[in-house]
Amino acid sequence: MSMRISTQQLYNGGTSGIQRLQSEVYTLQNQVDTGRRIVTPKDDPVGAAQVLVVTQTQAVNELYIKNQQTATTKLGALDNVLGGVGEELKNIYDNALAAGNGSYSDSERAAVASELSERLKNLVSLANSQDGTGRYIFSGFQSTTTPFALSANASPYSLSNAYMSYSGDDGVQALQVSASQNLETSVPGSEVFMRVKDAAGNVTGRSMFDAVQNMVNFLKTPGASASSATYTQALGDITASMDNVLTVRAGVGSKLSSLESISNMAADQKLQYKEQLSNLEDLDYASALSSVSQKKLQLEAAMASFTLTSKLSLFDYI
Repeated sequence: MSMRISTQQLYNGGTSGIQRLQSEVYTLQNQVDTGRRIVTPKDDPVGAAQVLVVTQTQAVNELYIKNQQTATTKLGALDNVLGGVGEELKNIYDNALAAGNGSYSDSERAAVASELSERLKNLVSLANSQDGTGRYIFSGFQSTTTPFALSANASPYSLSNAYMSYSGDDGVQALQVSASQNLETSVPGSEVFMRVKDAAGNVTGRSMFDAVQNMVNFLKTPGASASSATYTQALGDITASMDNVLTVRAGVGSKLSSLESISNMAADQKLQYKEQLSNLEDLDYASALSSVSQKKLQLEAAMASFTLTSKLSLFDYI
């Protein structure tokens, strides 16, 4: 049984073949121009789905990396301020201890008291430190509120009759630095400056500021004796304040160390995701260019063949 092929069938078949080859050349050329094997999902549906998953996971990892960088900055600033507080307290302690020497005159103790007053101002300034965005470091969640201000109370000072009032809260700020970990990036001023703990972990009943101001007032008192309970208590409170700052700072240091490990892991994951995307998307240029040349030759042959075929007619042979 013979099959008849009409002129229309020849025309449709020829144009269809040419259009298919043109589409293939266009796709290959797009891949070469972009350097990517998958330009549109139809190029590789399964591969495109995998690219989407990896890209989304990569984007989440980038957010974690940004949070890690922010956390590093915040904890680094906190550590620096705590270091400054520790240095001021050490100077205050050394001067207060020296002033307990029985050979000191009233005027010499008064001079030490003046120096301690200046260092106390420095402590208050450090306690009211702000970060690079203008937010107060030690205000807890009330980061736009100045945490410490001079009270109107009279000495002797204690937590129930504080020298400095605290306007922040006990909130601890945190950032999610990995899929499974939130990292605390702040310490409330109440923990560092107000609720000072002794070596046994007990709250002394006086703030850091109370301790220093009580010592200043004692040294200003004519005939003050280092054997008095007032001096012993004030010096002990200053010692407890130093220990308390060291403890808080050690906690910040451990968080920085943990954050470094988390950041290193996130950086490794970033490289892994980049490699996965490269394996899925990157184009084999040598193979692609060879395919482009091959398809162009096929297209030229098809167009030439179609041109000749479309001119055929029985009338040419009559």
